[in-house]
Amino acid sequence: MRLGRGVLVFALTAVLCACTQAQSYFENFENGFVPDTPLGGQQGWFTPASSDPWFVRPYGSGIAQNPNGGNLCIVGYKNRDGFFPRAQYNYDFSQRTRWLVSYDVYVSFDTSFGFNYDNIGSFSLQPAAAPTQFFIDLFQWVTPTSETQDGNINDGWRAAWVTASADPNYPSGNNPGVTQYTVFFTPPNPFHGLQINRWYRRYVAFDLNDGVLVKVGIKDLTTNQLAATRVAPTASFPLWYLVNFNNPNRQNPSAFRFFVGGGAGGNNGNILAVDNIQITGFSVGDVNMDGCVDDSDLLEVLFAFGATGAFNPADVNSDGTVDDADLLEVLFAFGEGC
Repeated sequence: MRLGRGVLVFALTAVLCACTQAQSYFENFENGFVPDTPLGGQQGWFTPASSDPWFVRPYGSGIAQNPNGGNLCIVGYKNRDGFFPRAQYNYDFSQRTRWLVSYDVYVSFDTSFGFNYDNIGSFSLQPAAAPTQFFIDLFQWVTPTSETQDGNINDGWRAAWVTASADPNYPSGNNPGVTQYTVFFTPPNPFHGLQINRWYRRYVAFDLNDGVLVKVGIKDLTTNQLAATRVAPTASFPLWYLVNFNNPNRQNPSAFRFFVGGGAGGNNGNILAVDNIQITGFSVGDVNMDGCVDDSDLLEVLFAFGATGAFNPADVNSDGTVDDADLLEVLFAFGEGC
Protein backbone atom coordinates (compact mmCIF):
# COMPACT_ATOMS: atom_id res chain seq x y z
CA MET A 1 0.00 0.00 0.00
CA ARG A 2 2.90 2.39 0.68
CA LEU A 3 4.02 2.07 -2.93
CA GLY A 4 0.52 2.87 -4.14
CA ARG A 5 0.37 6.09 -2.08
CA GLY A 6 3.80 7.12 -3.34
CA VAL A 7 2.72 6.67 -6.92
CA LEU A 8 -0.44 8.65 -6.20
CA VAL A 9 1.46 11.63 -4.75
CA PHE A 10 3.94 11.65 -7.62
CA ALA A 11 1.26 11.45 -10.27
CA LEU A 12 -0.94 14.14 -8.81
CA THR A 13 1.97 16.57 -8.53
CA ALA A 14 3.54 15.78 -11.90
CA VAL A 15 0.56 15.32 -14.21
CA LEU A 16 -1.45 18.22 -15.55
CA CYS A 17 -4.93 17.16 -16.60
CA ALA A 18 -5.87 18.21 -20.10
CA CYS A 19 -9.56 17.38 -20.03
CA THR A 20 -11.39 17.14 -23.33
CA GLN A 21 -15.11 17.16 -23.74
CA ALA A 22 -16.41 14.27 -25.82
CA GLN A 23 -19.83 14.19 -27.35
CA SER A 24 -22.21 12.62 -24.89
CA TYR A 25 -25.91 11.94 -24.49
CA PHE A 26 -28.13 11.61 -21.45
CA GLU A 27 -31.88 11.14 -21.27
CA ASN A 28 -34.02 10.56 -18.19
CA PHE A 29 -37.37 11.21 -19.95
CA GLU A 30 -38.34 13.90 -17.43
CA ASN A 31 -38.34 16.98 -19.65
CA GLY A 32 -40.71 17.44 -22.56
CA PHE A 33 -42.08 13.88 -22.60
CA VAL A 34 -45.82 13.25 -22.33
CA PRO A 35 -46.88 10.48 -19.92
CA ASP A 36 -49.02 7.58 -21.12
CA THR A 37 -48.31 8.25 -24.79
CA PRO A 38 -46.14 6.49 -27.39
CA LEU A 39 -42.44 7.38 -27.23
CA GLY A 40 -42.11 7.63 -31.03
CA GLY A 41 -42.21 11.22 -32.21
CA GLN A 42 -41.01 12.66 -28.91
CA GLN A 43 -37.60 14.34 -28.53
CA GLY A 44 -36.08 12.61 -31.57
CA TRP A 45 -37.24 9.06 -30.76
CA PHE A 46 -39.10 7.06 -33.39
CA THR A 47 -40.80 3.69 -33.86
CA PRO A 48 -39.23 1.69 -36.72
CA ALA A 49 -41.50 0.38 -39.47
CA SER A 50 -43.51 -2.79 -38.71
CA SER A 51 -42.96 -2.34 -34.97
CA ASP A 52 -45.15 -1.72 -31.96
CA PRO A 53 -44.36 1.45 -30.01
CA TRP A 54 -42.70 1.89 -26.67
CA PHE A 55 -44.53 4.17 -24.22
CA VAL A 56 -43.64 6.91 -21.77
CA ARG A 57 -44.96 5.76 -18.40
CA PRO A 58 -45.08 7.23 -14.90
CA TYR A 59 -43.71 5.11 -12.12
CA GLY A 60 -46.46 3.35 -10.19
CA SER A 61 -48.35 2.29 -13.34
CA GLY A 62 -47.17 -1.32 -13.17
CA ILE A 63 -43.46 -0.40 -13.01
CA ALA A 64 -41.78 -0.14 -9.61
CA GLN A 65 -40.07 3.11 -8.73
CA ASN A 66 -36.45 3.29 -9.88
CA PRO A 67 -34.22 4.24 -6.91
CA ASN A 68 -32.36 6.55 -9.31
CA GLY A 69 -35.41 7.61 -11.29
CA GLY A 70 -37.64 10.64 -11.35
CA ASN A 71 -41.27 10.43 -12.43
CA LEU A 72 -41.10 8.82 -15.89
CA CYS A 73 -39.46 5.97 -17.77
CA ILE A 74 -40.05 4.22 -21.09
CA VAL A 75 -41.69 0.79 -21.37
CA GLY A 76 -42.10 -1.79 -24.12
CA TYR A 77 -44.86 -4.41 -23.89
CA LYS A 78 -44.90 -7.57 -26.02
CA ASN A 79 -48.65 -7.95 -25.87
CA ARG A 80 -49.72 -9.20 -29.29
CA ASP A 81 -48.66 -11.57 -32.06
CA GLY A 82 -46.75 -10.54 -35.13
CA PHE A 83 -45.28 -7.27 -33.87
CA PHE A 84 -42.38 -6.45 -31.58
CA PRO A 85 -41.96 -3.20 -29.62
CA ARG A 86 -38.97 -1.17 -30.86
CA ALA A 87 -37.74 2.30 -29.91
CA GLN A 88 -34.91 3.93 -31.86
CA TYR A 89 -32.81 7.08 -31.62
CA ASN A 90 -30.36 8.39 -34.21
CA TYR A 91 -26.90 9.07 -32.78
CA ASP A 92 -23.56 9.95 -34.36
CA PHE A 93 -20.98 7.37 -33.23
CA SER A 94 -18.29 8.74 -35.56
CA GLN A 95 -17.15 11.38 -33.05
CA ARG A 96 -14.74 9.03 -31.29
CA THR A 97 -13.71 5.38 -31.30
CA ARG A 98 -14.28 4.28 -27.68
CA TRP A 99 -17.77 4.53 -26.22
CA LEU A 100 -19.56 3.62 -23.00
CA VAL A 101 -23.30 2.95 -23.01
CA SER A 102 -25.21 2.61 -19.75
CA TYR A 103 -28.89 2.54 -18.86
CA ASP A 104 -31.24 1.48 -16.07
CA VAL A 105 -33.37 -1.54 -16.92
CA TYR A 106 -36.30 -3.41 -15.38
CA VAL A 107 -37.54 -6.83 -16.55
CA SER A 108 -41.06 -8.10 -15.95
CA PHE A 109 -43.93 -9.88 -17.68
CA ASP A 110 -47.71 -9.80 -17.66
CA THR A 111 -49.67 -13.07 -17.55
CA SER A 112 -52.70 -11.34 -19.04
CA PHE A 113 -50.73 -11.14 -22.31
CA GLY A 114 -49.36 -14.71 -22.10
CA PHE A 115 -46.16 -16.34 -20.90
CA ASN A 116 -42.64 -14.96 -20.56
CA TYR A 117 -40.61 -16.15 -23.52
CA ASP A 118 -37.00 -15.87 -24.72
CA ASN A 119 -35.54 -13.53 -25.72
CA ILE A 120 -36.74 -10.90 -23.24
CA GLY A 121 -35.33 -7.94 -25.15
CA SER A 122 -32.20 -6.06 -26.11
CA PHE A 123 -30.23 -2.89 -26.69
CA SER A 124 -28.37 -2.78 -30.01
CA LEU A 125 -26.33 -0.52 -32.22
CA GLN A 126 -28.05 0.19 -35.53
CA PRO A 127 -28.28 -0.62 -38.34
CA ALA A 128 -27.62 -4.18 -37.24
CA ALA A 129 -26.57 -5.30 -40.71
CA ALA A 130 -23.51 -5.26 -42.96
CA PRO A 131 -21.39 -3.26 -43.33
CA THR A 132 -22.16 -1.50 -40.03
CA GLN A 133 -20.32 -2.64 -36.90
CA PHE A 134 -22.72 -3.57 -34.11
CA PHE A 135 -23.36 -5.70 -31.06
CA ILE A 136 -26.50 -6.63 -29.14
CA ASP A 137 -26.84 -6.22 -25.37
CA LEU A 138 -29.22 -9.14 -24.75
CA PHE A 139 -31.65 -10.03 -21.95
CA GLN A 140 -32.45 -13.74 -21.61
CA TRP A 141 -34.40 -15.91 -19.20
CA VAL A 142 -31.99 -18.18 -17.33
CA THR A 143 -33.84 -21.46 -17.90
CA PRO A 144 -35.69 -21.48 -21.20
CA THR A 145 -36.05 -24.89 -22.81
CA SER A 146 -35.19 -25.40 -26.45
CA GLU A 147 -38.71 -26.69 -27.10
CA THR A 148 -40.86 -23.91 -25.68
CA GLN A 149 -38.48 -21.07 -24.69
CA ASP A 150 -40.61 -20.29 -21.63
CA GLY A 151 -38.52 -18.79 -18.85
CA ASN A 152 -38.71 -19.89 -15.23
CA ILE A 153 -39.15 -16.57 -13.43
CA ASN A 154 -37.91 -18.11 -10.17
CA ASP A 155 -34.49 -18.47 -11.82
CA GLY A 156 -34.57 -14.89 -13.10
CA TRP A 157 -32.78 -13.54 -16.14
CA ARG A 158 -29.22 -13.09 -17.32
CA ALA A 159 -27.19 -10.52 -19.22
CA ALA A 160 -25.72 -11.79 -22.49
CA TRP A 161 -24.12 -10.26 -25.58
CA VAL A 162 -24.37 -11.00 -29.28
CA THR A 163 -20.88 -10.67 -30.79
CA ALA A 164 -18.70 -12.18 -33.52
CA SER A 165 -15.51 -14.24 -33.76
CA ALA A 166 -12.27 -13.62 -35.65
CA ASP A 167 -11.55 -17.35 -35.94
CA PRO A 168 -12.92 -19.09 -39.07
CA ASN A 169 -12.66 -22.41 -37.20
CA TYR A 170 -14.89 -21.34 -34.33
CA PRO A 171 -16.85 -23.37 -35.13
CA SER A 172 -15.49 -24.79 -38.35
CA GLY A 173 -16.83 -23.31 -41.54
CA ASN A 174 -18.29 -20.05 -40.24
CA ASN A 175 -17.42 -16.69 -41.72
CA PRO A 176 -15.25 -14.76 -39.22
CA GLY A 177 -16.68 -11.44 -38.15
CA VAL A 178 -20.10 -12.13 -39.63
CA THR A 179 -21.51 -15.14 -37.81
CA GLN A 180 -23.22 -14.03 -34.60
CA TYR A 181 -22.71 -15.76 -31.26
CA THR A 182 -24.50 -15.25 -27.95
CA VAL A 183 -21.90 -15.09 -25.19
CA PHE A 184 -22.44 -15.06 -21.42
CA PHE A 185 -20.50 -15.86 -18.28
CA THR A 186 -20.73 -19.33 -16.77
CA PRO A 187 -22.69 -19.12 -13.49
CA PRO A 188 -22.43 -18.26 -10.71
CA ASN A 189 -21.65 -14.64 -11.56
CA PRO A 190 -23.22 -11.20 -11.03
CA PHE A 191 -24.77 -11.21 -14.52
CA HIS A 192 -26.77 -14.39 -13.87
CA GLY A 193 -30.00 -15.00 -11.94
CA LEU A 194 -31.08 -11.35 -11.92
CA GLN A 195 -34.52 -10.69 -10.47
CA ILE A 196 -37.67 -9.56 -12.22
CA ASN A 197 -39.40 -6.40 -10.98
CA ARG A 198 -36.08 -4.94 -9.83
CA TRP A 199 -34.00 -2.12 -11.31
CA TYR A 200 -30.43 -2.68 -12.51
CA ARG A 201 -27.98 -0.49 -14.39
CA ARG A 202 -26.25 -2.13 -17.31
CA TYR A 203 -22.92 -1.01 -18.82
CA VAL A 204 -21.07 -1.93 -21.98
CA ALA A 205 -17.95 -0.28 -23.45
CA PHE A 206 -16.79 -0.87 -27.00
CA ASP A 207 -14.05 0.22 -29.39
CA LEU A 208 -15.02 0.92 -33.00
CA ASN A 209 -11.41 1.20 -34.10
CA ASP A 210 -10.40 -2.25 -32.84
CA GLY A 211 -13.87 -3.69 -33.44
CA VAL A 212 -14.29 -5.21 -29.96
CA LEU A 213 -16.24 -4.98 -26.75
CA VAL A 214 -13.94 -3.70 -23.98
CA LYS A 215 -15.78 -3.87 -20.66
CA VAL A 216 -19.17 -4.95 -19.31
CA GLY A 217 -20.82 -4.27 -15.97
CA ILE A 218 -24.04 -4.38 -13.99
CA LYS A 219 -25.21 -2.57 -10.85
CA ASP A 220 -28.07 -3.55 -8.56
CA LEU A 221 -29.80 -0.22 -7.98
CA THR A 222 -31.33 -1.45 -4.72
CA THR A 223 -28.00 -2.35 -3.11
CA ASN A 224 -25.76 -0.13 -5.32
CA GLN A 225 -23.47 -3.14 -5.73
CA LEU A 226 -21.47 -2.79 -8.96
CA ALA A 227 -19.82 -5.70 -10.78
CA ALA A 228 -17.65 -5.19 -13.86
CA THR A 229 -14.91 -6.85 -15.88
CA ARG A 230 -12.71 -6.19 -18.88
CA VAL A 231 -13.45 -8.44 -21.83
CA ALA A 232 -11.32 -9.30 -24.85
CA PRO A 233 -10.96 -12.13 -27.35
CA THR A 234 -8.50 -14.89 -26.41
CA ALA A 235 -7.04 -17.83 -28.30
CA SER A 236 -9.39 -20.23 -26.54
CA PHE A 237 -12.41 -17.90 -26.71
CA PRO A 238 -12.00 -15.78 -29.85
CA LEU A 239 -15.20 -13.81 -29.37
CA TRP A 240 -16.16 -10.32 -28.06
CA TYR A 241 -15.68 -8.85 -31.55
CA LEU A 242 -18.26 -6.49 -33.01
CA VAL A 243 -20.27 -8.05 -35.80
CA ASN A 244 -18.84 -6.90 -39.17
CA PHE A 245 -15.61 -5.74 -37.51
CA ASN A 246 -13.55 -7.15 -40.41
CA ASN A 247 -15.71 -5.83 -43.24
CA PRO A 248 -13.37 -3.83 -45.55
CA ASN A 249 -16.16 -1.29 -45.98
CA ARG A 250 -17.19 -1.28 -42.34
CA GLN A 251 -19.13 1.72 -41.11
CA ASN A 252 -19.87 3.22 -37.73
CA PRO A 253 -23.36 2.77 -36.31
CA SER A 254 -25.71 5.71 -36.68
CA ALA A 255 -28.41 4.85 -34.12
CA PHE A 256 -29.31 2.67 -31.16
CA ARG A 257 -32.45 0.67 -30.45
CA PHE A 258 -34.36 -0.96 -27.59
CA PHE A 259 -36.40 -4.06 -28.39
CA VAL A 260 -38.80 -6.38 -26.56
CA GLY A 261 -38.88 -10.02 -27.67
CA GLY A 262 -41.29 -12.87 -27.19
CA GLY A 263 -43.14 -15.56 -29.03
CA ALA A 264 -46.51 -16.11 -30.63
CA GLY A 265 -49.93 -17.25 -29.52
CA GLY A 266 -49.75 -17.67 -25.74
CA ASN A 267 -46.07 -16.72 -25.65
CA ASN A 268 -46.45 -12.97 -25.36
CA GLY A 269 -46.03 -11.15 -22.08
CA ASN A 270 -42.47 -9.79 -21.77
CA ILE A 271 -42.07 -6.25 -20.43
CA LEU A 272 -38.92 -4.13 -20.49
CA ALA A 273 -38.58 -0.69 -18.89
CA VAL A 274 -35.62 1.66 -19.36
CA ASP A 275 -34.48 4.92 -17.76
CA ASN A 276 -31.39 7.16 -17.47
CA ILE A 277 -29.71 6.34 -20.79
CA GLN A 278 -26.15 7.67 -20.97
CA ILE A 279 -23.65 7.50 -23.84
CA THR A 280 -20.15 8.88 -23.22
CA GLY A 281 -16.56 8.29 -24.18
CA PHE A 282 -14.82 5.42 -22.42
CA SER A 283 -11.49 5.11 -20.61
CA VAL A 284 -10.18 1.94 -19.00
CA GLY A 285 -9.48 4.00 -15.89
CA ASP A 286 -13.17 4.78 -15.39
CA VAL A 287 -13.75 2.39 -12.47
CA ASN A 288 -17.31 3.41 -11.65
CA MET A 289 -18.21 3.88 -15.32
CA ASP A 290 -19.74 7.31 -14.98
CA GLY A 291 -17.89 8.69 -18.03
CA CYS A 292 -15.19 10.59 -16.11
CA VAL A 293 -11.87 9.40 -14.62
CA ASP A 294 -11.56 11.39 -11.41
CA ASP A 295 -10.95 11.21 -7.66
CA SER A 296 -13.82 8.79 -7.13
CA ASP A 297 -12.12 6.23 -9.36
CA LEU A 298 -8.83 6.63 -7.48
CA LEU A 299 -10.61 6.13 -4.18
CA GLU A 300 -12.36 3.00 -5.46
CA VAL A 301 -8.97 1.43 -6.21
CA LEU A 302 -7.34 2.58 -2.96
CA PHE A 303 -10.18 1.34 -0.76
CA ALA A 304 -10.18 -2.04 -2.55
CA PHE A 305 -6.36 -2.32 -2.64
CA GLY A 306 -5.28 -5.93 -2.13
CA ALA A 307 -8.71 -7.42 -2.80
CA THR A 308 -8.87 -10.53 -4.96
CA GLY A 309 -11.58 -12.19 -7.02
CA ALA A 310 -13.52 -11.72 -10.23
CA PHE A 311 -15.89 -8.94 -11.34
CA ASN A 312 -14.41 -6.33 -8.98
CA PRO A 313 -14.68 -2.95 -10.75
CA ALA A 314 -11.58 -1.69 -8.91
CA ASP A 315 -9.59 -4.49 -10.57
CA VAL A 316 -9.17 -2.32 -13.66
CA ASN A 317 -7.12 -4.83 -15.66
CA SER A 318 -9.27 -7.77 -14.45
CA ASP A 319 -6.29 -9.93 -13.46
CA GLY A 320 -7.91 -10.99 -10.19
CA THR A 321 -6.09 -8.61 -7.81
CA VAL A 322 -6.46 -4.89 -7.06
CA ASP A 323 -2.88 -3.62 -6.98
CA ASP A 324 -0.44 -0.99 -8.25
CA ALA A 325 -1.14 -1.89 -11.86
CA ASP A 326 -4.78 -0.88 -11.43
CA LEU A 327 -3.82 2.33 -9.66
CA LEU A 328 -1.49 3.28 -12.52
CA GLU A 329 -4.23 2.65 -15.09
CA VAL A 330 -6.43 5.18 -13.31
CA LEU A 331 -3.63 7.70 -12.84
CA PHE A 332 -2.55 7.63 -16.46
CA ALA A 333 -6.18 8.14 -17.54
CA PHE A 334 -6.95 10.81 -14.94
CA GLY A 335 -9.19 13.54 -16.34
CA GLU A 336 -10.36 11.63 -19.42
CA GLY A 337 -14.00 12.25 -20.22
CA CYS A 338 -14.39 14.97 -17.56
